[in-house]
Amino acid sequence: MDLSKVAIAFQPTREDEALQYPPLPHTATLSNDLPSATERLTMTEPTPFVVTKTLSDIYYRGLPSKPPLIATTRPGPFDFPTGPEAHPILKELRPLGDHPLVSAWDYGLADRLRRGLNTMCVNWTSIDALRIAEVGQSSSLVIVWIGVEFGALSFKEGSIVALECRKFIDTYGIHDYHVEIRESRVMRQVGNRFLDPVVFPDPTFSTRNPYTATLGIPISAKDRPWAEGTGGFYVSAGGDDKAIYLVTARHVVLPLDDNKEYERKNERKTREDVMVLGTSAFNNKLAVIDYEIKGHEVAITDAKERIELVEDMDDPMLAREAEQDLQKAERGLEALGAFHHEIATQWEGREKRVFGKLAWAPPIVFSTDPGQYTLDLAVIKIDVGKLDANNYRGNTINIGNKYTRQEFMDRVYLHPTSPTSFKFPVNRLVILQGQVPESALLKPPMLDADGESCLIVFKNGAMTDTTIGKANHVVSFIRTDLAGQYKESREWPVIPINKASGAFSAKGDSGSCVADVFGRVGGILTSGSGTIDSSDVTYVTPISFIMKVLHETKRFQHAHLNPVLA
Repeated sequence: MDLSKVAIAFQPTREDEALQYPPLPHTATLSNDLPSATERLTMTEPTPFVVTKTLSDIYYRGLPSKPPLIATTRPGPFDFPTGPEAHPILKELRPLGDHPLVSAWDYGLADRLRRGLNTMCVNWTSIDALRIAEVGQSSSLVIVWIGVEFGALSFKEGSIVALECRKFIDTYGIHDYHVEIRESRVMRQVGNRFLDPVVFPDPTFSTRNPYTATLGIPISAKDRPWAEGTGGFYVSAGGDDKAIYLVTARHVVLPLDDNKEYERKNERKTREDVMVLGTSAFNNKLAVIDYEIKGHEVAITDAKERIELVEDMDDPMLAREAEQDLQKAERGLEALGAFHHEIATQWEGREKRVFGKLAWAPPIVFSTDPGQYTLDLAVIKIDVGKLDANNYRGNTINIGNKYTRQEFMDRVYLHPTSPTSFKFPVNRLVILQGQVPESALLKPPMLDADGESCLIVFKNGAMTDTTIGKANHVVSFIRTDLAGQYKESREWPVIPINKASGAFSAKGDSGSCVADVFGRVGGILTSGSGTIDSSDVTYVTPISFIMKVLHETKRFQHAHLNPVLA
């Protein structure tokens, strides 16, 4: 802020003279005798109260974002909670109600307050007039609430600004209020939580999956919507941190040419938002719903034709089956139409698809040393309100309807002697527990159709949906170009089940959680090799290596794979 402009911040200007405000109601008064800048500088100024860091941190406890207090015109000192069981006083916001500010607010007061802050070069974000009360108390204080950007004002500067604002508002003959300043950023409303999963027969089962919280979430950085990938698996930081985090590949959410560690230690730092679906992915998924709608329209036409065909037949069973098929198709069409409308109207804007913010991403590191793998890792903190008891299933993969039960199980049991406890879930939600041990990478416990050692794995990726593959028990090595420099690294490779099964992954699947058929987290998909977008060989960073990296950090030293809702 510019302290040299404080004294003239609220002086009338030519712009004030040009503005023709409606006459004030008789309930409010406006002094025409504003003191000059010289007079104001020579007045006896009250000593402003300067907020402390301790007060700043606890003052707005109870409010949703607990914003830091920068200044208040309320006289101090303030009583702090004491004793072993003391708790900060909780606050809540209330509407302004009947108060003289209501009459004056839009009659020049708010506008001149705004321009006065600009004159002082205050980087403000919001101006509100409301009441703030202690939770459970009937009384409340009227507050002119000014939000400023993080770091815009020191406590001392804030106290000067608050006092100047208070003196200006006093000239309107209003005195029963206080001015308070807090750090706050204006954010576009995100709005959408993850959708609840539905049972398999539901017509929207397959098209709903991208908008649910089961693993395989198609994600993109909000400011790079053209770079699309997949959310991996959930972790908890452990300890006192009750947040839920989503692990993915770093290159999904950050550009490759800026390979520096990213860590958001301070909530005041600008967010790197992560959202469900990039631009093209959103359009593609909407097109999938359109395709399903057309399929149901065809089914309705077919059922109606069958009903006409069997009208003259003396076969009530055929007539009943055709009528049931018609009703089923009509119900499905109605459900899909409503779902299409919901997605098109409620999820289209990027802000509405944001579900979290990047918390930590170490630099991408390549290594050929024994026990090392490509480190391509990012951790996303899920926003409060996105997950709840209805939509959160923990580390659960929805294997969708791409395969029938028999088709899936045929790919799991490639050899009659291969032990696995995998059972095909009726709801098609595979709950993951534990992690694939490092020993299983070197000595897989299964055999393929040819009697060769392997570990059957599967994943749900944003591009290729559910695929099943075989993890090789010998590491691969890759050489790749990173920002103009070639790097070499060891990799855990996954190949297709067989020639007919198709690629295990393609572009857009990076970050996917790869699990084994023992229901354990195996790692995250980072890359693949091939001549086209689909990969012949897919490379995975093992979970044992990922957890080791996390445990070596202070923030995630107690990280685990069983995060629960707070």
